[in-house]
Amino acid sequence: MGNSELDQLLLLKVQYFIKENADADVRQLALKKPPDASWNYASIMDQIKVRQKAKIKSFELYETNGIIFPPSNVFEQASSSACAIYKANLVTGVSFVDLTAGAGIDAYYISKNFKSATLVERDKNSADLLKHNMAILAKNTSIYHGDALDFLKTANSVDFIFIDPQRRENSRRGIFDLSSCSPDVISLLLMLKDKTKKLLIKTSPVLDIEKAITALKYVTQVHVVQWRGECKEVLYLLDFASVMSLDDIIINAVSLDDAGGVQQKFSYKFSDEKIAQPKYSMPQKYIFEPAPAFMKAGGFKSMAVQLDIDKISVNAHLYTKSAIVENFPGKIYEFIDIKPAKPKGLGIKKADLTLRNFHGTVHDLKRKLKISDGGEHRIFATTLCNKDKKLIICKKI
Repeated sequence: MGNSELDQLLLLKVQYFIKENADADVRQLALKKPPDASWNYASIMDQIKVRQKAKIKSFELYETNGIIFPPSNVFEQASSSACAIYKANLVTGVSFVDLTAGAGIDAYYISKNFKSATLVERDKNSADLLKHNMAILAKNTSIYHGDALDFLKTANSVDFIFIDPQRRENSRRGIFDLSSCSPDVISLLLMLKDKTKKLLIKTSPVLDIEKAITALKYVTQVHVVQWRGECKEVLYLLDFASVMSLDDIIINAVSLDDAGGVQQKFSYKFSDEKIAQPKYSMPQKYIFEPAPAFMKAGGFKSMAVQLDIDKISVNAHLYTKSAIVENFPGKIYEFIDIKPAKPKGLGIKKADLTLRNFHGTVHDLKRKLKISDGGEHRIFATTLCNKDKKLIICKKI
């Protein structure tokens, strides 16, 4: 987004048009003739499209007059307000730097807990947009247009640094670790240690948690964050003054509401998981399935012990109990029956199907069972505690 494009979007008549069509069908609106032939109509359509998404994803920015949203492809990668608020609650201090500012959502909320903040952004258009938006949102911020490494070479030390490294497009397919991201956090670790006391790294949920902890060396906490039913990100909090053993690092899984508040939380240490001795049983009255962030976080034996709930089997990561566990971080189903993985006698034509420690794929098993998606049933194809591979038939509550 160049300066001329930004200037045009700030025109009162353009802003009025955007707000007047705030809830319009963008595809239909794009087919109409623009009110002014000189307008960059594609850019204006993109603003309307992004604003519609921001109404849910970035509510505070949506409600602020004068904000120009980044292009949809940039906004798609940005944190939600809920996730950004959660991050902000993890840190406080005097000075803060965001090395990969992007749309500035994380930086905006984190900067509220600091006296001064510097936002580093290597893309010129994004940097120009940040200058405009932060002049409205956060007067304690300054924008640095340039590369994170170049910035670090001459920067003074600060209390806290945030970084959201992006996977390089040319990295080998199927290989994903921090060294294949840009900036390469692993190679920058010593420089970062020299520049800050604490570092927060945001990564994709795809990254292996234990592998990342080992590579980063100074991790003290891990936060696996879920919003609106999806595992959105994994956060690694590093304290360069503290080196903790892998066993003592706290792994937190949280589910957030739209305001960034914690709805559900589960925490454990690797040391807890090593010694946990859960109970195992055949399906009882209720079946419990952890939500995505809680699946990603691991600690399945610790969860069983903490919640006093039985595991279906060692590797299925499903739980069961004769009563509802009110604070269970996931979905709860009513147990109906156990069936063999055969269409004969199943008696169900529609159901949601999930495989847990069971051979094959969902697609192939659905075809074999002659069922389609939908209906009131949930079927778990899994291995039971007696080693039998069966179908657990449940009803959605």
